[in-house]
Amino acid sequence: MRKTAVTILSLICLMPAWAQNNAEQLLQKTVSKLEKDGGIFMAMDVKTRFEESTDIIDMELSIKDGCFFVREDDNSMWFDGNTLWRGNDFGSGIEEIYITEPTKDEKARYDIIGLLGKHQGFSVTGNGTDTFTLTASTPERSVEGIQKITVKVDPKTVQVKSLEIEFDQQLGSISASVLITQYKPGQKFDKKTFTCPVKDYKDAEIIDLR
Repeated sequence: MRKTAVTILSLICLMPAWAQNNAEQLLQKTVSKLEKDGGIFMAMDVKTRFEESTDIIDMELSIKDGCFFVREDDNSMWFDGNTLWRGNDFGSGIEEIYITEPTKDEKARYDIIGLLGKHQGFSVTGNGTDTFTLTASTPERSVEGIQKITVKVDPKTVQVKSLEIEFDQQLGSISASVLITQYKPGQKFDKKTFTCPVKDYKDAEIIDLR
């Protein structure tokens, strides 16, 4: 009886380390899946919560090799690896386009897959089966104000299904739930996908900050 009790106690003590190792393995499998899928298109339902208010946003994301195009209700963003365009839509189409050239560190923050793979300054926990959570060790280590992000994947395919995001409390009580409604890997994007067609927005104010 005493031997059995000692064995159970030993297993309980080992469980946190076991869970962490499996969470890390699941994270790396997810990163490998994203890398293997190449060009990816995702449609998402995003529910953001700030204090007592809730907003629901339809978002589309195209991503490949560190470049991306994201479109939602009020904004569109293009990033071709060097230049970032942000188009603001105030209800009648894009009326402002901000153009910047991110620094090396800023470019690294836009590399979503790279951030997941390295996750420097973030601890990893989870069940090792279909969920893992990244938690910033300090507010200074958070990325774009994200303090914690929980990712749920399909346990068979390791395809990302949903995310829960919590932002640093210094920004207020902000969180978001992201449900991926479409996931299309292997897309053949060309450079135009990630470049803002500025000439198509003749009435937009161009604010070039380069």
